[in-house]
Amino acid sequence: MATIHLEIPLRPYLKDHCVDGRAVLPAVEAAELLARAAKGFQPGTDVAAMVDLRFDKFLFLDLEAKTTAAFCDLALYENGDVQAVLATRTKSKKAAMTRVKEHAAVRFSRRKPDMPDLALDLASALEGACFTVQAEKIYRDLVPFGPAFRNVTRLHLAGGGAIAEIKTPVDPVGEERTRQLGSPFPLDAAFHAACVWGQRFADVVAFPLAVDRRRIYRNTRPGDTYFGHVIPVRVESGLLIFDLRIFDGGGRLCETAAGVRMHDVSGGKLKPPRWIAAGGQKQTAERIAAQCRAISVIELKSVTPFAKKVLSTKEKIRFDKMGDQRRKSFLAARLACKRLSRTLSGHDEVTDPRDIATVFADRPHPCCPRTDGGDVCACSVSHDNRFSVAVACDRPVGIDVEKISGRVLKSRRLYMSESEMALVRETPLGEAETAVRIWSIKEAVTKALDINLADAWRRVRVTTVGAYESRFQIDDDAPSHAFHDAVRQHVFTLVCLQ
Repeated sequence: MATIHLEIPLRPYLKDHCVDGRAVLPAVEAAELLARAAKGFQPGTDVAAMVDLRFDKFLFLDLEAKTTAAFCDLALYENGDVQAVLATRTKSKKAAMTRVKEHAAVRFSRRKPDMPDLALDLASALEGACFTVQAEKIYRDLVPFGPAFRNVTRLHLAGGGAIAEIKTPVDPVGEERTRQLGSPFPLDAAFHAACVWGQRFADVVAFPLAVDRRRIYRNTRPGDTYFGHVIPVRVESGLLIFDLRIFDGGGRLCETAAGVRMHDVSGGKLKPPRWIAAGGQKQTAERIAAQCRAISVIELKSVTPFAKKVLSTKEKIRFDKMGDQRRKSFLAARLACKRLSRTLSGHDEVTDPRDIATVFADRPHPCCPRTDGGDVCACSVSHDNRFSVAVACDRPVGIDVEKISGRVLKSRRLYMSESEMALVRETPLGEAETAVRIWSIKEAVTKALDINLADAWRRVRVTTVGAYESRFQIDDDAPSHAFHDAVRQHVFTLVCLQ
């Protein structure tokens, strides 16, 4: 056992980390203090491997003083682990009693903690329609810290998680060389992203109070760009549990924090603003999802710069020949197909994405190979300026996504019969809404039958159009059903043929 007395300097940037108007030592700074103390106590300690992190009580910083007095209790276990506890002593003026308050604790483990596996493609984009929050709104309404801690520059949220672009500030006090755990700002910003996710999807303002396991693979640095990937593991009343990962701009994993436990520490006083509320979680295109084996929807703006690292050799050959605009939609479509492959293979999250080839070498059609060796399903892919979508089915299948616009009305005489144009004129849906569904049905049929678009215009006749379900005929065959879903001004259409 050992006790090290600390004088925590009031660095200027720490004044920007405030809760309820009072400066508070950030959890990441507490972990750094404990790592330095452990290194001084046992120089061979691997401080990059941490378990059982706790941040029990805020350590308020005295803005009138240059330092805050604290101490660190250290213990060495038989297996070589080092336990470090950050605490302060306060004396009661009335009772003349000294009180010890523990603020943070961590166990530095000789055995590197097991971290949940996650293939890089699953961290390269979000599943489903995204809600994007700009930095200005995050730090004005949701995480009201000062400038030094406003390091999330853009945040995408979906029901299944969040992706934050993070820019670390330049080293504010020249401590990079002496820091044990790298820049404190990326993980702190990932906590912000998880806090915002909780406000949108769980209606709670939650802060981190514990982390089951944290592992640093490479130190983050000041003045760089990182990407924080947030996965909600469990959501209960008053408790949110997340797994967090930090990647650099090239897709290299820098650190993970598993079992991040976040609670409302305000006793219900802090409430999310109304504009952030999600109004309940729903799967994007859930009606279509009920009609096929699997579906994946990727929003293009959530695709990270390192997504190209997940391409197979065949995919990369095609990617390298494309222009910048086409590359993004191609990447998103490949990510969607790889997710289908994983879903159909028992939700495989570990296979190297470069081993999942979603294109044929000699054909333009997509494919979704099973990673478990099972039978291959029919699949189809589509994209517009916002989404890429992929579906798998046991029957011939076609998917299309289109943005509602006047374009489909202007060109209707190219692809509509007289009876279909009458549907457009008479529908209660509105002309553009109806026209885009007719167009989309014929696009989907081209993929299901592997025919060209001109043949589909000639052979397919749409007989009824509804908001969520339509009917059509191919040549003189029996009528078939098409299913629709909409996300704002974008319509998804699914066709599964017998």
